[in-house]
Amino acid sequence: MLHSAVHNLPLVLIICGLMLAVAALGTKMAMRIGIPTALGFIGVGMLIGGQTDLRMLLQGYEGAYSIGNIALALILFYGGLSTDVRKVRGIWLPSITLATVGVLGVAGVTAYIIRILLPSAPWSVALMMGAVLGSTDAASVLQILARERLSGRVREIVELESGLNDPMAFILVATFTSIAMGSSFEVSTIPTIMWQMCAGALIGGAIGWLSSLAIGAFEEDSPEIYPVITIALALLAYGIAESLHSSGLLAVFMTALTLGNSADLPFRSTIVRFHASLAYLAQIVMFFVLGVLVIPESLLDVRVMASGTLIALILAFIARPLVVTPLLLLFRFPIRESLAVSWLGLRGAVPIILMMIPMNAARTSVGQNNLSRAFAVVFVCVVVGSIIPGSTVRWVMRLLRIRLPPIPHPSTTIDMVTKTPLDTRMMIMVVQPGSSIDGKYLSEARLPGEITIALVIRGARTHRVRGDTRLEAGDEVAMSLPDRMVPIAQVLFGEVRE
Repeated sequence: MLHSAVHNLPLVLIICGLMLAVAALGTKMAMRIGIPTALGFIGVGMLIGGQTDLRMLLQGYEGAYSIGNIALALILFYGGLSTDVRKVRGIWLPSITLATVGVLGVAGVTAYIIRILLPSAPWSVALMMGAVLGSTDAASVLQILARERLSGRVREIVELESGLNDPMAFILVATFTSIAMGSSFEVSTIPTIMWQMCAGALIGGAIGWLSSLAIGAFEEDSPEIYPVITIALALLAYGIAESLHSSGLLAVFMTALTLGNSADLPFRSTIVRFHASLAYLAQIVMFFVLGVLVIPESLLDVRVMASGTLIALILAFIARPLVVTPLLLLFRFPIRESLAVSWLGLRGAVPIILMMIPMNAARTSVGQNNLSRAFAVVFVCVVVGSIIPGSTVRWVMRLLRIRLPPIPHPSTTIDMVTKTPLDTRMMIMVVQPGSSIDGKYLSEARLPGEITIALVIRGARTHRVRGDTRLEAGDEVAMSLPDRMVPIAQVLFGEVRE
């Protein structure tokens, strides 16, 4: 087998190169139609898996489950690293409620619907399937919302919920799988679940805090070293938490969240960009590996296709809105924002990874064969559940009057690679037509003193800035300003209306 792999190495590299190129080039189109780019790699995995020995190399579901967990940990690390706690300060409680009570509620409603569709299915199996499909996917949410401007607190609560709800889903699936395999539910399971969640959060927070102190004192001027350190922290957080029987995924997210919001984190922009690319690559690997496991013939069963599609539609239109909307209304969220959050419960590769827990627990080939149809149903449900809400996000957000008009992006970007965190940032904003500074000279624009204009880009030419420099719509203005002045600058430049 090793000789065969070495012999086919050039072909493997060509296939991998083409896959990554297609993924990179297809990102813009995927964002436009609202479907995660990496979803297409399920098909690639199915095609290659049937023609090669990859399924054997993965050692069945165990190998794929391990790869999926590592990939998910890297995705959640980026999610925590890019979350600004200042923006989510007022939504922690509703986000945690959605990530715990919400996941349990969606699992319960989905299980009830599965029981109606399949009366012969035991409640334990229905609850296991509901838990598998109960959480949203952080990678899909981050990608679909990357270029969307949404009003209110919709973006923040959806992104935070998607980062927090995977650990809860893993714990629920493991619990209901144990019950489905013959174990009885015990009240002592509830404190165990609480321990796994709380201990995972505390371990992650402690590792993030200690790491921020250590990195702040680390005298190294090479920015390329720091992403290696942060990868090591992600792996350490997951390993330490899991060895203490707590949630490794939650520990990874909290480590990144604590580290990313540390005032002493050097080369912040470099680290975040690196992990954004790494998370995207992890998502591709995750979908590809899951595609390798799927046997195409199992999807030709009409009952599998119909059941998966129907459950996906019920999840999107009934189960999640029925649970999420009332929960957010309890926190006095406007009905429009509550409905928007409920619709943005995008599914990705996570439910397929979760389904591997019962597949591995079955152990024997007979047990896995009995669950193979359920695995195929979850697979169809994930594909349909990614396409239906994802492709309609813009239309639904516009219908709910949540989506804001897009703002032209500057043709130029400023990249400041600094070791010492600064109290200001360099950024470029485009002067919008009709804004308060459109057509005015710099001397009469009345910009706050903390905003320093460095350069004006008009067309393909740069212009020095003087008091008699006139700002016109479409000008790209490079400036230095503190973070707290960004909202004021957005109003002045017309990106946000007063």
